[in-house]
Amino acid sequence: MNKELAIIIPAYKGKFLGTALDSLARQSCMDFTVYVGDDCSPEDIGETVSKYAGSIDIVYRKFEDNLGGTDLSAHWERCIAMSSEEPYIHLFSDDDMLPYDAVERFMKAREKCPGSGFFRMQLAVVDEGGSVLRCNPPLAEGRADAVDMLCDKLSGRTSSATCEYIFSRALYGKCGGFVHFPHAWCSDDATWFRMASLEGGVTPVPGLPVLWRNVTGNNISNSRLYDRDKETATAGFIRHLYDNYPELRNRRFSEVLYAYVKCILTVSLDGKCSRQGLDEICSALGRFSALKAARIKIKFHL
Repeated sequence: MNKELAIIIPAYKGKFLGTALDSLARQSCMDFTVYVGDDCSPEDIGETVSKYAGSIDIVYRKFEDNLGGTDLSAHWERCIAMSSEEPYIHLFSDDDMLPYDAVERFMKAREKCPGSGFFRMQLAVVDEGGSVLRCNPPLAEGRADAVDMLCDKLSGRTSSATCEYIFSRALYGKCGGFVHFPHAWCSDDATWFRMASLEGGVTPVPGLPVLWRNVTGNNISNSRLYDRDKETATAGFIRHLYDNYPELRNRRFSEVLYAYVKCILTVSLDGKCSRQGLDEICSALGRFSALKAARIKIKFHL
C-alpha cells in the first residue's frame, strides 16, 4: 500500500547520511517511503542505507552514471522518478535533518488545507557539528503570497533550501519538473516560485524547523569551484523571471533584485566575478532596471 509522502534523497556524500536517516527513523508519523538515489558515489551509500531497512520503508538505487556533477536538477528529477504514487513529495538531502514530528505536522497541515499542493516548513541552517548558524522567522498563519516569498529570499530576509518544501505530485507534473540552471544554482528558487504562483501561495507547516547543513566546501553554496557556473545561472535566473512573470516588472522588485545581485557578487562570488559574468548579470538586471544595472557595473567594475 502506497504511503502519503515520498521523501526523496539524491545522495552522493555519505558523511551525514546516517544522521539524516536517523531523523527519518524517529518520526512520530511513518506514513512515508524514503527513496535514496545514489549518484554513482565513490562512497558506499548502499551500506549505510541497508542499516535502516528494518526501521524505515526505504528504496535504494545506485545509478550507473554521475549526473549531479553536470545537471543536478536532472538528478533530482530521476530520483523523484524512483517513487511510486505517493501524492506528496519532499525533496530532502543526504545531510539534512527533520525534527521528530515534521511528517505528522505536515499531515495535519494537509488535512487542514486539503486544496493546497505546496507546503513550507521553517528552516534553520546548521554547521558541520549541528549547531544553528541562523534560523528563518517563524512562518505566519495562512497561505503566504508567492511574490512576497520570493522577495524575502532574494532580499536576504530568509534563507532557502529544498528541504523546507513539500509539494504535491500533481503540482510537480504541472510544473514539468524543475527549472534547470548550471549545477541547479537558482533552480530551486525558480521552481518554488513557479509552484507558489500556480498554487496561489504556499501553506505553512508550523512548528520546529527543518535543519539544512551548510558545510564549507561540501556544497555549491560555499564552494569557489563553480563560480563561472554561478554567474551564468544567476543571469539565467533573472532572465527567467523577466520572461515568465510580467507582474515582477516593477520598481519594488527591481530594488529586491539589486540587493540580490549585490549579495551574489559580494558573498557568493567573494567580489571576484569575471568580466563576462558581470556583463551577463548586468544585461539581465538591465531588463528590470537600466539604472540598477549601471550602478552594479560601476560598483563592481573590473
